[in-house]
Amino acid sequence: MIRLIGILAGLFFTAGVLWAFGNGAYNHITEPPAPTAEHHFHKHPKPLHLASDGPFGRYDKQQLQRGFQVYKEVCSACHSLNHVAFRDLSQLGYSEAEVKAIAAGFQVPGIDPNTGETTTRAGLPTDYFPKPFANDIAARAANNNAVPPDLSLMAKARHNGPAYIHSLLTGYQDQPAELLKEFPDAKTPAGLHYNPYF
Repeated sequence: MIRLIGILAGLFFTAGVLWAFGNGAYNHITEPPAPTAEHHFHKHPKPLHLASDGPFGRYDKQQLQRGFQVYKEVCSACHSLNHVAFRDLSQLGYSEAEVKAIAAGFQVPGIDPNTGETTTRAGLPTDYFPKPFANDIAARAANNNAVPPDLSLMAKARHNGPAYIHSLLTGYQDQPAELLKEFPDAKTPAGLHYNPYF
């Protein structure tokens, strides 16, 4: 009896899934979705061939250090590296003394041992990179109501991550006139910039 009930329940769920799929396919054919600006003007990342690609890929440590310098001087004003500790910089070729010096150049949150109040202190290699904003409200206020994403795992978080990041960074341009002609509501708001890869 239990076996019969299990078979009937399985058939019921299978029929439900087939009906939902068939109904969705029928609706998609009879009423195709309206064209959108994203459908017409969104671009996929440009192909990017890096020395680090493949199983035998390797990283150029000087390039990685220049990338960190760009992050430190430009990106860190808005973007965090929540999942990266200062000690991880040794993987970029920095010595232990250099890692300590870099960490000491950042102020990280701490607690005063005498009063128990929050304070800041010089970073240690075991600390993680501090957030550029105290909270999401402050981040939104400083960035046109948008919270800048954390960059720790961005290359892993996006499909074809390194190519996506490269295309995004090099893809800012004027908004195409044909986009605004066909989709007038797609105008990029003031203070923001058009990027077909975003």
